[in-house]
Amino acid sequence: MRSHEKRVNVCPRTQGKYLVSVVLTAVFAIASLFGTLLFSADAVADAAESQAVAQVGNATYASVQEAIGHTSIKNATVTLLTDVAESVTITPLKGMRNVTFDLNGHTLQATESGGAAGFATITVPANMQLTIVGPGTVAGGTQPAVDCRGALHVEGGTFTSDATLMRFAETDETSAQGSFSGGTFTAPTLFNLLDDAKNLGYVTVRGGEYRGMIPAGLNTLVLLSGSF
Repeated sequence: MRSHEKRVNVCPRTQGKYLVSVVLTAVFAIASLFGTLLFSADAVADAAESQAVAQVGNATYASVQEAIGHTSIKNATVTLLTDVAESVTITPLKGMRNVTFDLNGHTLQATESGGAAGFATITVPANMQLTIVGPGTVAGGTQPAVDCRGALHVEGGTFTSDATLMRFAETDETSAQGSFSGGTFTAPTLFNLLDDAKNLGYVTVRGGEYRGMIPAGLNTLVLLSGSF
């Protein structure tokens, strides 16, 4: 008895359709993976951009303090990009002495908790010069808006505090300087001495609006113009 073998003949057209289906499936999988990778990269980029709070030149930074540390003679302006709670000290790179802080319509508020608690919103050390331009706000909360041992020039902005707004210091080693040509300043006490100061330093008011008390005895405070 002869055995009969069954042979399955696949039509060439059917084979072609099968290969096309496999190729399309592979292409779709690769495209989906590529799209996922692109989406992930975009998400990471968006997240990084959303964390940027300050800018120097074309570079953005996740903190104002970091931005200050990257100022240079070519790019000496720190621009605030969003409202942020951070207490900062004007400590640029070695050799830098002058920094401009552009509030850019945003608010810099003193840190109320953590390692920076108890410090002014902005601290200007001796031998440093800071220029602040507005519009925007520097809010001290329970702390001063500015503590200055160096030089401070305010051309605009709103400055508030629930205590003393700005403190200056003249010691045996250094003498602070302050110059105010514009802005709005509101606090129970507008100007006073830092704890170790012998005198205020040299502070001149040439313009702006001031709401608060100025203690007696600040002999080197010169009021030339402004609204009180």
